Amino acid sequence: MRRALTSALLLAALTGTSCGGGEPVPPATELESVAIDFDGKRLAIVGGVAYLYDRDAKGWAFFRRLLEPGWFEKNYAVDGDRVFRIADDGKKIEVTRRFQSGFEDAATVRDLIGEKPGWTAFTLQSPRAPAVKDYVALRNRILREGAGFLDNVVEPSTARFHGGKAALRTKSVARSREMVCSKASLETELIHFRKGDDFWFSAWYYIEDRVPFTLMDLETTWIEEHPGIRITTSGAGLGFELKFPPKPHYRPTKPTPIPIGKWFRVVAHVKLDEKDGLCELWQDGVKVCEGRGQTLPIAEAICNSLEVGISATEVDSTVWVDDVEVSDREIK
Repeated sequence: MRRALTSALLLAALTGTSCGGGEPVPPATELESVAIDFDGKRLAIVGGVAYLYDRDAKGWAFFRRLLEPGWFEKNYAVDGDRVFRIADDGKKIEVTRRFQSGFEDAATVRDLIGEKPGWTAFTLQSPRAPAVKDYVALRNRILREGAGFLDNVVEPSTARFHGGKAALRTKSVARSREMVCSKASLETELIHFRKGDDFWFSAWYYIEDRVPFTLMDLETTWIEEHPGIRITTSGAGLGFELKFPPKPHYRPTKPTPIPIGKWFRVVAHVKLDEKDGLCELWQDGVKVCEGRGQTLPIAEAICNSLEVGISATEVDSTVWVDDVEVSDREIK
């Protein structure tokens, strides 16, 4: 599901529906050692399983599995250092920790989707396509029938670029009162990062008008609501947020205005860990944010989705993106 996560949505993702009873519960001392208080509930996650503290019964109880047993073996194949995603038709598609895109040689967004260009989907969530079924249907019409956009736009364009001769233009209208956010973003699920990995990201951005809430999301699609870490914006500048309880925010350590009407470079580094991670941000070569703590939802999570562009906004916004690079090695 592609939408910004409020605290209520995060909690619902963990506690919305029980997977059943009869599951063994770890010792209370083990659960208390990792327990967090979130939205009035006490929560503990061990081995990809969520437990809630029942204040009436004064004890811990199983609630649900975040990952089903054997999920990795069902969806991935490993051959030495190479990792492959197993598609629904059984085809094995290699995933990677290194990826580059300058959005060249593409006339429409349809030309960006596929193994060779490296992008796998886009999201156009707006008042005219507010629900998942709406924007999935819109995406299918665009990809299969060549249909046009409704209000939000994701497209390669030669009208403005940083390097080469083209860039990605993302345009979103403001959300309606009934929506959490609007989105106009491009995604790849051909990446593969897990606990202990260094995730490096670099891209050039050009914001025409109003600044959206997020510019990049690194997510796991294997857990409901697709939690993960993302680059956020505020009046103080760029920061990070982990979309998962207790939803830590890593705010700018060096308040720096986000440029409007000019290209600027963002470099991000995230050491992925469910407890002792590290996240760093540079804007035009100057470090503007550094935080230590949780950067991965749970130890077992695999970050398999990168989303760029306007991945969440409440306001009208137009953002250009160019020269995207992802690596497990330092990007300077």
